[in-house]
Amino acid sequence: MSNNLSKRELLRRKREEQKRKKTMTFVLITLAAILLLSLFIFLPPILNRPSADADTRGIPLGDPKAPVSVVNFSSFTCGHCADFSSTVEPEFIANYVETGQVKYFYISVAGSNQAAQTASKASYCAADQNRFFDYKTDLYAAAYNPDGFSTENLISLAANAGLDRDTFVTCLESNKYNNAPIEDLKFAQSVGVTGTPSFLVNGQLVYSNELIPLVDSLLNN
Repeated sequence: MSNNLSKRELLRRKREEQKRKKTMTFVLITLAAILLLSLFIFLPPILNRPSADADTRGIPLGDPKAPVSVVNFSSFTCGHCADFSSTVEPEFIANYVETGQVKYFYISVAGSNQAAQTASKASYCAADQNRFFDYKTDLYAAAYNPDGFSTENLISLAANAGLDRDTFVTCLESNKYNNAPIEDLKFAQSVGVTGTPSFLVNGQLVYSNELIPLVDSLLNN
């Protein structure tokens, strides 16, 4: 009798152990599913969160204490960027940047194009002489010339824009800004830029038609 009870007890304990294992397996699977779902929901915003570079990369203009930050991701080989630069940007700078409401940063997204990378380096050299916004107009126009971004032409454009030629040449021929195009591209990719022109407005990525409405809404809040 006691032997039968022992067998029954062993079977009962075995069933309970199997039940506990099934319950534990179910709990672990559920927790894993919750973790994966959480990563799916929360990881993209974390990965796309603006880097601290948002207020340090690129060529700045305006009051660094302005309440709204706008980063313009552009390209000297982009026709829409050239249109924005010649039509919308001057008025935007006058109405928002020069009035102290917006701090503005210009970042050239050159990609893997070596000539465009050289133009990007040249734009930083122009910025060193506080002539970037004069110089970039010529860079947009030069993009339509097969030799527009040659070193010789970039130097010629700098002289025409009123830059000190020797200082510009020294800068361009040095390695001072060799990594700038690569770092700018990495930054653009880190915040989700897939085309130009795009704008990072207080951490929110928008296109040109959304720029001014978003800035206005932020300033009016």
